[in-house]
Amino acid sequence: MLQRDYFLRLIEEFMAAVSKFLEKDEAQRHDDDMRDLYREYVGPYDIVRNLSFDELIAYSKDNWRPQERMDRIHFMAELLYAEASYKANPLRDLLLGKAYQIYSYLDANSGVMSLDRRQKMEEISSLTRQNDKKMEI
Repeated sequence: MLQRDYFLRLIEEFMAAVSKFLEKDEAQRHDDDMRDLYREYVGPYDIVRNLSFDELIAYSKDNWRPQERMDRIHFMAELLYAEASYKANPLRDLLLGKAYQIYSYLDANSGVMSLDRRQKMEEISSLTRQNDKKMEI
């Protein structure tokens, strides 16, 4: 019970930290702040951020307790989504694509329906369609 309470507080803390990061103007968002968020909540930035989706799932099984796994995978999606908010293409599209893939996985496997997650998936789809149209022109 104490462990679950601790992790619930960690989830609340994570969401507050990401919200605080996103409230900053784009010019105020820095890679060092993002690296700290990755390090604190999911693992070393240079490792976890560059994992493919399949590698992330394997990493999650090797490094996170089963009762925390889905939440930490969710943390990864949120961090990728937040990082994409201040990056330029093509990195932005790559990060959004990975976030979308993780959101889809969570949608299918977490057992929790989330309107926020679905909204972000729609936003990512819309952004990638817009970018595809720009590429055609």
